[in-house]
Amino acid sequence: MNYRIRIVDLHIVDALETKWAQIGFSESMALHYRLRNTRINIVSHYCWDIQSLKSVIKTIMSYRVLYRHPRRAIPYLHIASHGIRDGLSLGDSTPLPWSALSECLLPLQRLIDYTLPLSLSSCHGFYGYQLACQGMAGYEKKRPYYSLVGPKHRLKTRELFEAYAEFYLYLLHRYTSIKVAIDAANKKISKPAAYLDFSLGAEVQRNFEAQNSTDEVVAVRRKQNS
Repeated sequence: MNYRIRIVDLHIVDALETKWAQIGFSESMALHYRLRNTRINIVSHYCWDIQSLKSVIKTIMSYRVLYRHPRRAIPYLHIASHGIRDGLSLGDSTPLPWSALSECLLPLQRLIDYTLPLSLSSCHGFYGYQLACQGMAGYEKKRPYYSLVGPKHRLKTRELFEAYAEFYLYLLHRYTSIKVAIDAANKKISKPAAYLDFSLGAEVQRNFEAQNSTDEVVAVRRKQNS
């Protein structure tokens, strides 16, 4: 994905617990501040359950008419929430399995021809690669995302903020490759086990279809990117 030649909007979705929402805690605000001196256009959203996430997706779809022409404009989706290997948790512990997230994203994916770049700012967010392994019946192109970025383990909130700010600085402002941006981001994380990692949806889907095992998918993907 060449972000230099496209209009890119960074849509940050805060899936906050009530106690944090009431005091205005926001990952969107934290990243907006850290990236204030860049050209990145940040658009803030808030959700607390699956229905409100679907509403956010509709809002993103209508944000820019040019999204229908992904060679000209693209939304970059960043979801901030709690997470485990099996999915995300929205608001006050509303579970969002990977299959349910896949369903939520499908209308947007159809609109932009399955080119969605996605970041999951949650513990174990990297395991969102499992979007490629389930809930794919409606995905005509069999691509659950263009790229997916997320931590491989549990991570402190401040480190998440710093790492993702660095990631977007490199990817969407300096226009480096995703690997270079990931390497820069991981310098902000103290434990290698929790480093950010990425996968490309088309590669993960091909590997899954060939191996029919999520464990082997990860092994193949890591070997490719080592």
